[in-house]
Amino acid sequence: MKPMPTPPSRKLLLTVHVLATVGLFGADLTLLVLGVSGARGLDPQTVYPAAHLVGARLVAPLALIALGTGLVLGAASPLGLQRYWWVGIKLTITVVLTALVYLVLIPKLGAAADVAAGPAPDLPAESARRQLAIIPAVASAPLALNVTLAMYKPHRRWRSSERRPAATAN
Repeated sequence: MKPMPTPPSRKLLLTVHVLATVGLFGADLTLLVLGVSGARGLDPQTVYPAAHLVGARLVAPLALIALGTGLVLGAASPLGLQRYWWVGIKLTITVVLTALVYLVLIPKLGAAADVAAGPAPDLPAESARRQLAIIPAVASAPLALNVTLAMYKPHRRWRSSERRPAATAN
């Protein structure tokens, strides 16, 4: 049997998890505003270094915190990590988005910031500017889905054989 965290420590962990996830959503919206502003021609020396800072110092750590606390909560709670389909979806979304933050978003933001703040400041290529507006827009939907699944907690399990017995009428 797995050890269950005490109620106060579980509530603290859950609070950190929710704050990280909602903070990640807010930071993603900040990147969206910066990306759209950059695509529309706002000063690249302002937009792209700020976007890189938000991505590297806010989005990346919040993604890791959301993933780590989600794993601990799932592993140490009755919900488990593989018992309910919605927990599996949340975990998959969080793992994929965290990987994309580190493998795609941060490098692209860093490259745009380098171009904009380099010795001969310039606009990043138009395709790069569009991508830096599209990436956070696309990421917002699965982040919103994660929050929605956490709020509604659909209690249907993965396998039909694990369903709860139906209540009998008396």
